Amino acid sequence: MNASTLITGLLTAFLAAAQPASVTAFEVVSIKPHPEPIYVSSSSTSGMTTRWIAGTLMDLLVDAYDLKYYQISGTPNWAESARFDIVAKAEGDTPPDPEHYRAMLRALLTDRFQLKAHRELKEIPVYALVVGKNGHKLSPPDMNSRQGGTIVSAGTVHTYTAHGVMQRLADQLSNTAGRPVLDKTGLAGEFAYDLKFTLPDSVTSANSDIPSMFTALQEQLGLRLEPQSAPVEVLVIESAQKPSEN
Repeated sequence: MNASTLITGLLTAFLAAAQPASVTAFEVVSIKPHPEPIYVSSSSTSGMTTRWIAGTLMDLLVDAYDLKYYQISGTPNWAESARFDIVAKAEGDTPPDPEHYRAMLRALLTDRFQLKAHRELKEIPVYALVVGKNGHKLSPPDMNSRQGGTIVSAGTVHTYTAHGVMQRLADQLSNTAGRPVLDKTGLAGEFAYDLKFTLPDSVTSANSDIPSMFTALQEQLGLRLEPQSAPVEVLVIESAQKPSEN
């Protein structure tokens, strides 16, 4: 199977998965511009009602299409700056399952944000998370502790203390690496890890005992990031408008 056939097959599968059996809209939706000042955005669901506080179009897209921020392109210039308070109530008395919820949110975006978009696969720069030449330094997890951990950010210094599968670490690194990170370690099962680093190219990195992310991965975990390119699913925004208030 050549690369073109593989990409075509993957795209067909993505598009098929994107079409819900029946799209149901939220019964009631209220959208208002979020007043200043803005401290942090958040979303929560209680029963049949979902609320976004200071949510952006990008936040809604990530939620509606179950993607990461780097998988969205072509957004209008206000997609990350214009913030909205949204209350959306589903019909009935049984909370929707995740896919039903995402279908309703996509319908909201189409109706209120006049969203037009399509999915495609694009070859983009990525990092492959691989094991270093001297082997990894990961430890078995404490099985008496819950899977998860903490992420602490203090300025440009980030600390990850967690345990889980390697895809979890790759997802965390994707948020700071400047490009998607794909798990190519070949390591199965869960591992515990502690990682402390400064952001790439930060001033702190050059004037601190705390290493950069790339160096910390090698020294602390025995892993490294290898630049590559790979086909990644991307949502391309064709057009969108700010919603009218109600």
